[in-house]
Amino acid sequence: MNVESADIIRLIEQFLKEHNLYKTLDTLQSESGVTLNTVESVDSFKDDIVNGRWDVVLRNVEHANIPHSKLIDLYEQIVIELAELQDIGPARALLRQTEPMEILRNKQPDRYLKLEQLLTRATHQDTNIIHSDKSARESRRLEIAQKLAGEVTTVPPSRLLTLLGQAIKWQQMQGSSGVSKDTSFNLFHGEAPARSMDSAEDKMPEKLLATVKFPKKQHPNALAFSVKGNYMASGSGDGFIEVWNFMTGKLAADLSYQAEGSLMMMEGAITSLKFSHSGDLICSGAKDGKMKVWKLKSGSSYKKLSAAHRGDVTCVCFSDDDSQVLSGGVDGILRIHGLKSGSMLKEFHGHSASATDAAFVGNMRFVVSTSEDGHVRIWDASTAACLHDIIPGTEAGDLIIPSAHKVMVVPGRPDSFIVCIRSLTMYMF
Repeated sequence: MNVESADIIRLIEQFLKEHNLYKTLDTLQSESGVTLNTVESVDSFKDDIVNGRWDVVLRNVEHANIPHSKLIDLYEQIVIELAELQDIGPARALLRQTEPMEILRNKQPDRYLKLEQLLTRATHQDTNIIHSDKSARESRRLEIAQKLAGEVTTVPPSRLLTLLGQAIKWQQMQGSSGVSKDTSFNLFHGEAPARSMDSAEDKMPEKLLATVKFPKKQHPNALAFSVKGNYMASGSGDGFIEVWNFMTGKLAADLSYQAEGSLMMMEGAITSLKFSHSGDLICSGAKDGKMKVWKLKSGSSYKKLSAAHRGDVTCVCFSDDDSQVLSGGVDGILRIHGLKSGSMLKEFHGHSASATDAAFVGNMRFVVSTSEDGHVRIWDASTAACLHDIIPGTEAGDLIIPSAHKVMVVPGRPDSFIVCIRSLTMYMF
């Protein structure tokens, strides 16, 4: 795909216009020879001309590259109507101090002179010579509007910022920007601004936003927040998956299938739940060892993994590009499943007890898992070989090993992760 350099310049010109940097805009258009010629709405632009909203019209055409002949017609009409209203000052300024009227004076002096004479007579309140035929005025406005409408276009606002945001989001999905979705980004330097952990202020929750009550047999076994934080999903003991607006404690109103009572559901009790990085998919694991990936917007099944584990699926996790799902089970085995093929791609053996959590780290090069056996294992994601076997929180000779039950990748640092074990200490690797 080739991107024209003129389109890049137009993106910058739109940014300058939206931020009222008109001198810079004029200079860029003059030096590049590329003009913007955009309005928020062509229909609104025509409507402004037809209804004589000249202040708005002049702002739109002032920095556009419109043929002089069409601008002369517009300016002439405005001068005539201002004279009719005996608004002589603005009419004279428009006639004598604008480029289109200067061109008219040099190329069509007779036509220009008639406008000067019109203003002179209007100054002496001789309005009889000034046309006041309403139908003729409206017809002339419509004619000018149709001519000028063909010279302008409309584009969505803030295109430059939108495209830059999409580019950064793509880098985040590919794991190449080193920035999480919740981290601010220094676009100029191409990196996340350094933040001091010492300056961070710890705050306790002070307000209860909402309460969600479940029936006894429908108690939630798993909860997950979408990456953008706009949804919370719950997986219950009866196999239902519900998506909530956590600010109100009610089912998300923009998911129509929930309002119709058509919820996502598995045969067994839900034991694990996770949103994809894009926020478009949800993966659920059940007590019977089955897994499903769902489309959030429709609530329909995207992929079924019928025999993912023997017994409870204790944890699920999407890969950075959402093309794979990593799962762990009560059987102590970890598996990577391909969403395109629906088949198992890799299997990791080594834990002697139930896997409690797992995650991709290092831009999908490694897998980290925790287990009730107290071991934290780091695996090669491509070969399924165990590279490191760590037992945090123990000293030599300890007889009891506390279970490790949670691993979390540090936002903005894809090679670092935090492990929680059944003790008073967390460990960062």
